[in-house]
Amino acid sequence: MKSVLFREWRENARVEETRLEAGEITMDVVSTSQLLTVTVVGRTTVDTSPYLRSVLLWLLLRGTAPVLVVDLSALSYLDMSGIATLLEALKAARERSVKLRLAGMTGQVRRLAEIAQLDTIYRAWGSEVEFR
Repeated sequence: MKSVLFREWRENARVEETRLEAGEITMDVVSTSQLLTVTVVGRTTVDTSPYLRSVLLWLLLRGTAPVLVVDLSALSYLDMSGIATLLEALKAARERSVKLRLAGMTGQVRRLAEIAQLDTIYRAWGSEVEFR
């Protein structure tokens, strides 16, 4: 599986952008001092969820921002391994006092998240899920 890393620092905006590609998934990370945003594009499956897990846990371990937003609006497919990854990220965020926000879930991704009651679990732990 091919993995590609792209990183750019825009000094004037104090924003760091990183693109990670692994098989059927791409993760674009935009970092500011107050907010980290990870936009997930493609399909999160048993084959690609370990890459998503690695990125989310690495960002949480760095602890550079009080809020981590995972934008799933460009995610076309999510399976139970992806749900497990999002729950593991929630646990790690809570341990580090980071607010984790899932945003932009639609279609199949939204249906599975609703079945798994991600919104209830996230809210119980002080984080958020936004359905579209």
